[in-house]
Amino acid sequence: MTLPRDHRLRAGASFLALAAVFALSLSVPIPSPPDGGRESVMLEVSERLPGWSVERLERSWEGAYTVVTLCAGREVGFQFVPGHGLPARDAWIQPNDAFSRDRLRGVSDHWRHLVWYHDPALINTLSCDEEIAGSRHTSMETRPYD
Repeated sequence: MTLPRDHRLRAGASFLALAAVFALSLSVPIPSPPDGGRESVMLEVSERLPGWSVERLERSWEGAYTVVTLCAGREVGFQFVPGHGLPARDAWIQPNDAFSRDRLRGVSDHWRHLVWYHDPALINTLSCDEEIAGSRHTSMETRPYD
């Protein structure tokens, strides 16, 4: 096989080859090792938020996970950040919005910061059933007569 000697043909062929490699790189997924931390985060979330369905649990930055849970149409979203100044199995909780912050404040293991310890003395939970029962939309109004 002889290669074309014309520099324009070689430049065109290399450009097409480069474009083909680029297109292939966009369509082929990047391989990644199994994520053992995902299962531990799922276990921790199901223990702290019983009855809430985990809608999304994805790896985000520096070992952290993005978690979105749902209960009766209400969404609680937060970042689960293990380590970062805490022991390796403890995690910071960073809520996505004010509603999530209010709900996760009662589940925190620290009075001042939103933290989940791996082995707390007492596990605070936010049950989906309690969330539904305490809702002003599902409870009866205090006015018996209009």
